[in-house]
Amino acid sequence: METRPDSALSILESISSPQKLTRAERAYYAVLLTQAKHKNVIPLEDDSLIKTAVEYYGDRKKSINAARAHYYLGATYCDKGSISFAVDEYLTAIRLMPVKNEFLAMVYDNLAECYEEDGLGDVAMETYRSAYQILKGKSDQAFPLRGIAHIFLLQNKKDSALCYYYQALSCAMEDKDFELIGALYHDLAMVYNDEKDYVQADKYISKAITTLSNEKLAYACLSKAKIQFNLNRLDSASYYYSKDLNQLDIYGKAVSYDGMYNVAKKKGDWKTAMENLDTYKMLYDSIQTTLDNEELTRLMDKHQLEEHKRLLTEHNKTMLVVLISAFLALLIISSFCIMWIDRKRKKRYIDLQKELNQNRVNTMLLDEKESSMSEQESINEMKLDLINQRLKLCSSLFQPSDCYKKLEAMKKATPKQMLDMHHLVTDIKNGIMETFVDVMTSLSDSGEKNLTSDDKLYCMLVLLQCSKPVIMELMGDTSDAIKTRKNRIKNKMDAQLFNFVFNSNNQNDRVN
Repeated sequence: METRPDSALSILESISSPQKLTRAERAYYAVLLTQAKHKNVIPLEDDSLIKTAVEYYGDRKKSINAARAHYYLGATYCDKGSISFAVDEYLTAIRLMPVKNEFLAMVYDNLAECYEEDGLGDVAMETYRSAYQILKGKSDQAFPLRGIAHIFLLQNKKDSALCYYYQALSCAMEDKDFELIGALYHDLAMVYNDEKDYVQADKYISKAITTLSNEKLAYACLSKAKIQFNLNRLDSASYYYSKDLNQLDIYGKAVSYDGMYNVAKKKGDWKTAMENLDTYKMLYDSIQTTLDNEELTRLMDKHQLEEHKRLLTEHNKTMLVVLISAFLALLIISSFCIMWIDRKRKKRYIDLQKELNQNRVNTMLLDEKESSMSEQESINEMKLDLINQRLKLCSSLFQPSDCYKKLEAMKKATPKQMLDMHHLVTDIKNGIMETFVDVMTSLSDSGEKNLTSDDKLYCMLVLLQCSKPVIMELMGDTSDAIKTRKNRIKNKMDAQLFNFVFNSNNQNDRVN
């Protein structure tokens, strides 16, 4: 592909059934075939082939193949005259290119040519400079240098243009790129011709003619003819105007016949002058028709681009409205869910409070009830049952609280982790005493002697199934102090209630 693109094209075209390739292979084949045609200067008039690669590689993920696919689609648009679409594809190729290499520089160079064609000289200049920064010190750096020089020439900064043309010529000579050397000789000749330094112009155009070939040679001969005309060498000008006439396109032929008309007129050969003028007018009319068609195509492409942008903008607006609507709907639904959950939680909390109040009433009724010794045991059992119910109700109120989460975290903590949780002790103790105040009051009222606040807290920690290390941490007591406290509580508390607190569910085994 790099050294013999004609052979590459022949090999690719010899594949008889590309449709039998896998999707990935077809995409790669499309890139290679378009690249080979582009390198062989075959006009890329059909974009259906390269679009298969663009669709496969996409425009999201960076990759060399994706960048190449978009670049060659841009080159196809360029060949079709759709400059705006070409610019979009070149910019996409730049965005998708994962590395800065010679290919990226080529994309910048072609993008700059599009900007130049659209009359965006300053933008084209910066784009050429981007290509040069990548190629600086490497081969092919002459191309962006030549582009920069051409922009300076268009801006009528001829000294700067000459400076960059000479830099480009030096780089081209180092690379031994003779076609580019010939083209740069031609460029220098045109600058000197504009400066009316016809001797220098003739010097460089002569060098260009000896270096260039094919169509470029024919155009160099046209330039040579203009310079000879300016030097008043009419026979030489006439010779170069008519030389390689068949190799020129319609524009070149029009320039050639116009030049021959001027030469013949200056010689006084009016018959030849009129014949050349008639041919020129015929070519000019044909060119004008072509230009009108191209302008119409350009306007249609511009309209298509604007329509595409409009549809894209409308689509984006629609998507934005949909996203905002979905967000608001989700926000409203979430708000209703939160309100419903909160209402349900509050209702449960109120129900628990009602049950707790009823429990208090039942306890007061039992306390006021006069009974015989035979009935006292039954009443005590009922009181224990009410305490147990009260414990469950308070536990239900306790579980949603932050204090419960902190206590559970302390239960699961290792001894080392528990040292870092010492700052939670006060919050946990206060939370337990506030939530289980009814249970702690019942424990005190059911004892033979009043229990201290620490005694009641210890009883609550046992009922909440806290391990001995947790109780020691929360109480701030040693193991021996805990045992002493338990014995003291046993002497103060009713035996049946003591068994309820310390012996139910093997609590005694867990604490001791």
